[in-house]
Amino acid sequence: MALEKIKESDLSGKGVLGQAEVPGLSALEMQAAVEQIVREIAIPKINEVIEYIAGKVATQEDLGKLLIEAGTVTSVFGRAGAVKAQKGDYTAEMVGAAKTEHAREHALDGSDPVLPANIGAAERNHAHGSISADGKIGNANGMVLMTGLGGKIEAKAKNEAGFVVPPVVADISGSFTAEDNRIYFGNGISDFVFSCDEGKTAECRGFITFGVPGTISLSGFDYIDDPEDISLAEEGSRWEFDLSYGCLIIRRRSE
Repeated sequence: MALEKIKESDLSGKGVLGQAEVPGLSALEMQAAVEQIVREIAIPKINEVIEYIAGKVATQEDLGKLLIEAGTVTSVFGRAGAVKAQKGDYTAEMVGAAKTEHAREHALDGSDPVLPANIGAAERNHAHGSISADGKIGNANGMVLMTGLGGKIEAKAKNEAGFVVPPVVADISGSFTAEDNRIYFGNGISDFVFSCDEGKTAECRGFITFGVPGTISLSGFDYIDDPEDISLAEEGSRWEFDLSYGCLIIRRRSE
């Protein structure tokens, strides 16, 4: 059976509206006319709907009973309806997650340490080529960074890196060994020593101005290229020296 709405035609000629302007009805007939739509139209239709629901549609009580008998809950965490999980509904262990406070376990000395290799990270102490773990390159102050063979970063002295470095001015006396890129001023010089490493790679260039000349001793090289006799140096005379690949050149540059 299909339910149908009450139509206008169902009401035609019924009730008080269906009477003449002067009904000519008895009191009992008038009462019946007033209630005619309710009793003859509305009540039967309402009963029809009730019978339909009872026979075709489950009530809320029926549905609740059905869910309970099927083992289905009607509320979650004491909340009914479309319940969404909230903080505190589950513990971390219940869902297989880490505890809120668990960093201590993964520390280096913890029960389950996370090591650099586990996450693809670098070791605490490591180097990048010539760069040490504490950020150092080379072992001296004032070095110049430059790329070497294959682009490797290296620390070199300024002269090795090709920089023109101003000569160092120094006062000397007695016996001393010449160093590279120096301008010397000396009095009472007893020995003027040049030294060359075994591989003949050392280079030593500079000038010396004598106050009171002394005995000059030259050593540590293979040969001298047409030297002027520095032992004849006079007071106030200026000389240039150049040692390269084991060959020493000495020239007077002033009278």
